[in-house]
Parts: sequence; C-alpha cells; structure tokens
Amino acid sequence: MPNNRSLPRVVLLGVSLVASVVACRSEPPTLPPVDDAAELTAAVPIRPAVDAQGMFESIEWLASDERQGRYTLDGPQIEAAASWISQRYEQLGLEPVDGATSMRLGYRLRTKVEAGEHQELTVQRKGKPVELGAEQFTPRGEGVSGAAAGEVVFVGYGLSWTREAPLEPVEGGSAATINHYDDLAGQDLTGKIALVLAQAPNTPDLMALFGAMQKLAEDFEAAAAPLREADATAKLTKLHTKVRQDLVDLVEPFVNTKDLGDSYWKVADPKASLDLMALASVFMAQNGDRPQFDLRAISMSSKASQLAAAGAVGVIFVQGPRSFVGKQARDADLLPGVGDEGGGPQSNRGVLPDPAPIPVVQLRWKQADKLFSIGGKSLSKVQAAIDADYQPRSLALGVTAQLKTELVDDGLEVPNVLAQLKGETDEVVMIGAHFDHIGTDELGSCRAIVRKDDRDAICNGADDNASGTAMLLELARAYKQAGITPQRTIVFAHFSGEELGLLGSHAMIEASPFDQGQVVAMVNLDMVGRLGPRGLAIGGLGSSDDWMPLLDELGNYGMEILYEGSTTTRSDHAWWFRRQIPVLFFFTGMHGDYHRAGDEIDEINIEGLGTIGQLVSDVIWELAGGRAITWAEPKQGDGIGRGLPGSDPTTVLRRVDVHGNMIEAEAEPDAD
Repeated sequence: MPNNRSLPRVVLLGVSLVASVVACRSEPPTLPPVDDAAELTAAVPIRPAVDAQGMFESIEWLASDERQGRYTLDGPQIEAAASWISQRYEQLGLEPVDGATSMRLGYRLRTKVEAGEHQELTVQRKGKPVELGAEQFTPRGEGVSGAAAGEVVFVGYGLSWTREAPLEPVEGGSAATINHYDDLAGQDLTGKIALVLAQAPNTPDLMALFGAMQKLAEDFEAAAAPLREADATAKLTKLHTKVRQDLVDLVEPFVNTKDLGDSYWKVADPKASLDLMALASVFMAQNGDRPQFDLRAISMSSKASQLAAAGAVGVIFVQGPRSFVGKQARDADLLPGVGDEGGGPQSNRGVLPDPAPIPVVQLRWKQADKLFSIGGKSLSKVQAAIDADYQPRSLALGVTAQLKTELVDDGLEVPNVLAQLKGETDEVVMIGAHFDHIGTDELGSCRAIVRKDDRDAICNGADDNASGTAMLLELARAYKQAGITPQRTIVFAHFSGEELGLLGSHAMIEASPFDQGQVVAMVNLDMVGRLGPRGLAIGGLGSSDDWMPLLDELGNYGMEILYEGSTTTRSDHAWWFRRQIPVLFFFTGMHGDYHRAGDEIDEINIEGLGTIGQLVSDVIWELAGGRAITWAEPKQGDGIGRGLPGSDPTTVLRRVDVHGNMIEAEAEPDAD
C-alpha cells in the first residue's frame, strides 16, 4: 500500500455545512503538512462538506408512498428507484464503473419454483421398498429436476465450525469448551444420498421464532394501550412480567434461560413500550461461548451445495422436532412449500438461490423416525443428543434410497446501480448502501400497523435504507462538486435485494464489472437516519488494524459512538469481509419501527444525518487520498458475527460519550 497522502491540491468549490450540523460536531482534523517541494496553484484544499437538508430531501423521495416500499420484486418500483439514482449520478457527471457501459447493472433472481407432475421417494428397508406418498415428502427448490439412487448416509446438520481461539477443554466437556465441530468429517459421500437435519444445533426455524416474538410484542401493545390510558401501573407491571415469562417459554428449548437476574425481570418503567429484542439479547450473552455457526451455512441451499461438492448425488432434508417453534408446530410437522427458503435466518421471501446440481427433497420427521435407524436410535433422539453435547453422529445407515424430482422455475432481472469518481490509480474505495426495502402488505413483507390513527400498509423504509442511499448520493455530490480528482477511484454502489438476503451485493461481487482485487476498503451505510441517545455504531473494526487509529484522529464529532470489532453478516459489507477486504459499517441502531410501517421520514434526525455524513466523508477523504489500510486476520470475536454492532459486549472495542470520554459498554438491542 502507498504511504499516507493528501488528495491532489486542486481548487475546491467547498460547500459549507449547515450551521446546525457544525454546531453539533467538532471540526474535522487538519490536513497533513504541505510538501514544500510541491507546486501549489491554490490554497490547501478543505474537505468536502455534506448538506444535511439535501440528504433529507432525497429520503423524502425514496420513502414516499409513491415508491410503495421499494420492494426488489416489485419491478416497476425498484426500476423507478434505480433510474432515479442513476439520473442523479448522470446529472453530477459521474461515470459508469470500469468495465460497464451503464450505471444500471442487472442480475437475475430465481423467483419461482413449483413441483412438476412426477416426484418419487423410495427407501429400501430390510430388502423391501417403502414408497413414500406425496403427503410425506416434498421436492425442494434448493435442488434441480433429476433422479438419484444410493446408500443413505446420515450427516447430522451438515455443518462444520472451528472456534477462532481454542479454549482449554474441561473435564466432562460442555458447549462452552467445544472447539471444533464437523458433521462431514470421515464420511465418504461419493455416489451417496445424504440424510441431513435442517437448521443447526439448538437453533429453531428462525423466521418462525421471529414471527412468534413479533406476535408477543403486538399482543403486549394491544393489552398495554388501554392500561396506559387508565394509568394502571400495577397491571402494566404484571403485563411486563408475563411477557418476559412468555419469551422465556418460547426460547427455552434452544438457549440457556437460567439465572437471568434482575436485568431481565426488573420493570423500570411500567408504561414503557416493550423492547423484546433487548430482553432477548440477555439470552444471547448467556450463550455466547457455544458454537456459533455461519448463518449462510445453515440455509438448505448452502448445505445442498456443500453436500453436492462432497460427492452426494441427492439430499433428503428433515426438520427435526427440536427445530420447530412451539409444540403445535412440532406436532403438526408440516412440510414447507417447494420454493420456501429453509434453514436460514433471512427468508428470501419469494427468491431462491441458485440450486445445487442434484435432486433435493424434504421428509417429515415423523416419517424419518420410522424409516431410519441411526446407531439404533431414531432421528429425533439423535438430534437431541447432538444438541446436548455438540458431538456429530454421522453414520452410513446401510439402507438405500431412490428419489426423483421434477421442478419448474422462473426468474426476474433486477438492478444494482454503480457509479465512480475516477481517481489517479486503479485502486478503489467502495462505499455502498442498499436502496431496497420490504414493500407493502400486499406485495412484499410489510406488516401493517396502526400509526397515528391511520392504517398504513406501506413500509416506506425512511431509515432502512433511504437514509444510507441518500447519504451515498450526497457524498458523491460533495466530492464531485468540490472538483476533486482523488488518488484512488471512489465507487458509489447501490444494492437491491438486501432485504431478501444480501442478494444484490452478492450478485455484484460475484460478477463484478471491475477487478474486486483493486478494492482496498468497503464502507457500508445501513440505517444511519435515526441518531439518538445511544449514538452511532461503527462495526468491522477488526478487519484492519488501521481503522481505529484513523477514527481516533478524526474524533467523535460530538456523537456517542460504539466501536465494534466484529462484522455482522446482516448487511452488504459482509461479502467484502469474506474476501479479506477491510470493511466499515455505519449504523444508528434498531428501533421499534424496524421493518414496520412506522419507518417514516418524520422520525429522521436531520442534524444527525449531517454529523454522520461528515464523519463518513472525512473517512472517505483519507482513504481516497491514499491512506494505508490493510487487512488484519480477525482476532477472537472480531470475525463474522450474527448480531448487530453492540449486541455482544465482548466484541465492543470501546464506547465514548459526546465528549469523547470512555463509557461502559452494554449489550444493544439486536432487532425489533
């Protein structure tokens, strides 16, 4: 990497910050000393300044009812948003990225898969064929149409995991001292049929769990509203206590709920709204040492692809009884739809990943218990044993199976938008934000709620993520109109499909029009519009040892800031982290309007937008000017994490108050 340099000393237009923004942050640090040998034709440049009001006006357009929630699968709306973004860049005079002829870069989504007429599943048991009926299994969209036959090998959950920093084993063993787990170790799958559990050890169907938790929150609010009006604090306290117990009952099969302590049960303000995910973060903290499997690997699509790569010719999935949320769902043992995303934390809501090149089916767990003996035990008992001690029980079962699937699928092309401010070198600083959201309750996954006495069926996504999109556009304007030619090229990347599982950013990095090896850093803006009392979170600091010194130099700009070492899987920068490219993630935290109709423009903090935008602008200034930024192998806890910044106190590097003084870290709510 080149040494730290300032940007070329050219005449800048210099747009001043609005006075309100200047008042709430410290001045950015001065530039490095002028090289006496350099020939100057103008004064030393000042850093581009952002316009908070301009960002807010962009949010108004993006989050208006006319956009219908910017759902990626709503073709006209996502295309309109992409065209509007592209036009803004064209008006500024930016260019398409190298290798592309247009700022709009489309990619194809597999949006529909249905079962054809012919599906078969037969298990040869004790020399006799047992043919399964259509009500007992279903073909899965994670595979392709085709036939397969072979010996059945049970491979547990089909997962592997290694602790970043091994712990000393404890006599008797426990989840907290397991350092390695691998269901495929020692198993020859060549030409075999893999029998595999959905989900992961002690992990339920996460979308079902999230839905159940939302139902708890909605029922609580419906019961609490009249009690608040009546000032019935005693009844409100009982209601808070009851919902805490309901949450314990809901998650108890999967996590340790013992010894929760006063922080969980204490009701500080009976009239307060319920922060259910803040309560749930207590469970996460208590289970932080047990194996944490990569959320991508948990999905059925990832498992099917991995098993195919290992030589399997077909896959039989089973959602074991411990993976269902609630006794009713467990007893019903219902099969999902052919195209329902299975096993992952983020349902793709109508979008399927590319299939594995083998046929895949899903069998009811009750049928699996009858058909297969795994070391003399039923599949459900083996699942319970794996969940208890995290020891794989993979085994060739000595029976054969034949399966045949017939699938019909369809797809849709959707857009990303990329523009660049060309630099002097081929090195690239990428700054990104997703511009999609979750649509309406008719087209999308918006859950309509009552807000301000009106029923609103549109999730406008003002914070998520019109705020990041608007900030990205404003940074492009500020840099372009400042007349800067940076040392490194700045790429402004807008992704669709984030809400469906980071699909747009994945498509872009997999089929990039320019060499991703040129990217020296990726900065991601997601939900930066609600700066509040808990301040700003900056994640991904463990991806480079150079991040913290840079942020220390810049200061906190009058904001409370949480500096997070780990990198969440839940936003677009995760793909760059996996390619060993340093990342930063700017985020103002979860709130009660997350993925709900209440995420409107009237909740946006305009001053906060300006303050955060200026900090991001100054980070980009340093990076685009050639500052050294190198990848660092993550230390324990600083790798990919499930939670959002601050959800695990052990990965928080520090937290500072508005004056820059250190304050004690505590767990942040992870979702709502």
